Amino acid sequence: MMSTIQAIAFRRSKLGQVRKTFPEIERPGVYILIGDDEAEPDRQTGYIGESESIGERLATHNSNRSGRDSKDFWTDTVVLISKDDNLTKSHARYIEACLIRGTGNNPRWALPNAKRPSGDAGKLPLSDRAAMDEFVDQTKTLVGALGWDLFREMRGRPDEAVQTEQTRPSGDPLADPKFFFRGQGFSAEMKLSVSGEFVVQAGSRARVKTTSTIPRGTVALRKTLLDSGIVRKDGDCLVFTSNYSFSSASAAAAAVIGASANGRILWKLPDGSTYADWEASQDTSGADDMLKSNDLVAD
Repeated sequence: MMSTIQAIAFRRSKLGQVRKTFPEIERPGVYILIGDDEAEPDRQTGYIGESESIGERLATHNSNRSGRDSKDFWTDTVVLISKDDNLTKSHARYIEACLIRGTGNNPRWALPNAKRPSGDAGKLPLSDRAAMDEFVDQTKTLVGALGWDLFREMRGRPDEAVQTEQTRPSGDPLADPKFFFRGQGFSAEMKLSVSGEFVVQAGSRARVKTTSTIPRGTVALRKTLLDSGIVRKDGDCLVFTSNYSFSSASAAAAAVIGASANGRILWKLPDGSTYADWEASQDTSGADDMLKSNDLVAD
């Protein structure tokens, strides 16, 4: 149903020009207003809304600079609509509610929406819900790709929970591998989560110093981890006080070493084989299992 999502990102000052250039902005959809948090300079603000005519609603926000619902923080805008023109008001309300619920665990962002959505906000028939859930997931991806990590979840856990987990007996080392990344000024351990994310373990030590090759996103992330207490400075190192999930092995390695890094070859098992080697072996074992299964069927 939702074959194409169109995202339009622009500065607040360009609203008039965007309405002329993109007439589809007058359709139903959702929008995100982005700016700095005046109370806490290190945070950003993200306001999520919906409308049957996004262009008109944004124009109202833009002209209401001193009113009850003024959006003084607003500097950047992301509008999300269906390119196939098949979103309704109910669809937009459902998407808005899902997006607001999806922003609750990132300390880098403030959400000034006056009310949190109720459980039945934007209630839809089951046949429509799956398509809207896909729209929500793709919206989060698009907003992240545009440079705003509003929907990035901070997954650190308290030290007590980590210690309890570490006292449990470990299973098959091949089924539950531990990868290590060590060097001058850093020593980190990483596991894979059930969902396939790359979890740097509590107690891991990252390098304080960074190089000129460090990605800008990694700089911002390391600052966020420090501000939130997920890592703390300890002499010449940054120590992870709780587990933290990364989307890729390279992102985890870059955060540890403070530089651009190819995590696929830098994270290693105790026997010296790399994450890339281990991943390739999983593909091979999967193919072997498939062959065995086919042999049994043939017999």
